[in-house]
Amino acid sequence: MYMGQNHEGAAFFHQLPYEDQLNLIWRQGKLIEARRIPGFWLHLYAVNVFFVEMWICQRRYDIELLRVLDHTNELEPYIDKISLTGLLSY
Repeated sequence: MYMGQNHEGAAFFHQLPYEDQLNLIWRQGKLIEARRIPGFWLHLYAVNVFFVEMWICQRRYDIELLRVLDHTNELEPYIDKISLTGLLSY
């Protein structure tokens, strides 16, 4: 259902049920960077043509939030750590 080439944007991602969002990240996402803040690990994924931040609770090891980064300034905490070279394979 969500594997089609015409369904690559963040708007489509937002419309998916939570489980389908996770499946899309696991199947098509590429882990770009991971960082830690108090209580959470934040994993940044490139999914097709957008970025998703996954918030994982350090205490319970479960995913608390999936957040599409809609603005380039939201990538600021990652900028000095990520390499866009690996994304060129898309």
